[in-house]
Amino acid sequence: MNDNYIIGIDEVGRGCLAGPIVAVAVLLKSTPEENELLTEVKDSKKLSAKKREEIFVNLQDKFIWAQAEIDNQEIDKIGIQLANCLVVNQALENLLKKINNFSGRVVADHVGGFNNYVDNTLPTGRQEKIEFFTKGETKFLSIALASILAKVYRDRLMTRQEDVYPEYNFAKHKGYGSVEHIKAILKHGTSSLHRQSFLKNIFSPRYKAGK
Repeated sequence: MNDNYIIGIDEVGRGCLAGPIVAVAVLLKSTPEENELLTEVKDSKKLSAKKREEIFVNLQDKFIWAQAEIDNQEIDKIGIQLANCLVVNQALENLLKKINNFSGRVVADHVGGFNNYVDNTLPTGRQEKIEFFTKGETKFLSIALASILAKVYRDRLMTRQEDVYPEYNFAKHKGYGSVEHIKAILKHGTSSLHRQSFLKNIFSPRYKAGK
């Protein structure tokens, strides 16, 4: 496989109060044709939800990519930092299963503690080494595209929960800690999607008194 090929990885949902953390790994071949397709791609946080959805629909079938997710229950068991490391690694593993003899570069948005996790947990035989960059979405198109694919994929997951848990309005905030979401938790309690380890402060007497 061409050494100019590059895999970009990004995750979304790390700070949410509900739902999974999701990572996407995507392969770019750095061809003129691909670059033409990527003219509107940038960090997902700098795009409107409508624009992210449009890019997702237009590009999802034009690139080789894979996602991974870790649900809220597993996050509560192992902690968000390890979950973040695991989901990034699993997205890469899932993508490599679709690619033969990858020999390019693997880049990702910064994940704290990943090197310690790799040293202690991952098999040493794997050749693909992930390079991490702070604000990687602004430095690599592959990471920017991964951020869009991950964001839309997760947003769709959370929107589908609206029918199951209408009282939380997941379609609007996607599980993030908005004022509306926190008020719904205080009123209705938690659902099976909520990360209990993220909610301790919300249910503390001091927090309630402040609200």
